[in-house]
Amino acid sequence: MKTAAPRLLASLVAGLSSALIMYGIFLSDGRPFPYHNRVPDVELAYRMIPLELLIGALVGGLVSWLFGRRQASAPRSDVQERMLYRFAYRQGGVFTLPELETQSPLSAEQARQVVERLLTAGRLKQEGETYHLR
Repeated sequence: MKTAAPRLLASLVAGLSSALIMYGIFLSDGRPFPYHNRVPDVELAYRMIPLELLIGALVGGLVSWLFGRRQASAPRSDVQERMLYRFAYRQGGVFTLPELETQSPLSAEQARQVVERLLTAGRLKQEGETYHLR
């Protein structure tokens, strides 16, 4: 739930920005600034406020959906494996599980799971409490 505030903020910023951009497009009839001897069409921009807000709401909803979709995805095991490899290389290819749990960004459970997965795959070798890269 700690990602609700950034998700809401990103959605609001994207939605309001899109609505303001649409307002500017209708105000200038889609012509880039500066346009000479042209009066901005304030009436058109005002009449199109519902459409501008609808587009802003759609963009904000899309950003919220994309942000939530990324947060809801399961943690990738290849990222955890890369963390283990990076840690192991810094240790000279030899490490213990307590070292991995305390000195790497992996949680204790993630560390145990990735070590078990790499042992099963044959990419780690265990000698007592010590693990060696293969």
